[in-house]
Amino acid sequence: MDQSPFRVVLSPEYDEQLKKQVMATIKQAVEEARRQTGIDSPWLSSKHAIAKWLKVTDTTVTVLIKSGMPIHEMPEVNKIMGYKREITEWVLSQ
Repeated sequence: MDQSPFRVVLSPEYDEQLKKQVMATIKQAVEEARRQTGIDSPWLSSKHAIAKWLKVTDTTVTVLIKSGMPIHEMPEVNKIMGYKREITEWVLSQ
């Protein structure tokens, strides 16, 4: 029994069309992932998100907040938000 791999050979025009279609699908998937994760947002939506972004523990974020790291509190909904630029500037000034 022949074990050679199955090959499909496309004409150059179909090959190029397939490449474009694959690239468009990948681009769309990346854009959707960026949207879903909020990676491009300037805001961090929780203390845990701040910790993850800084690559530290939640406890460390609590210590940093007590040390003056800027955060935005919304007590009416018991929420803490972080603005990436403010946090970055504060960390770099320490």
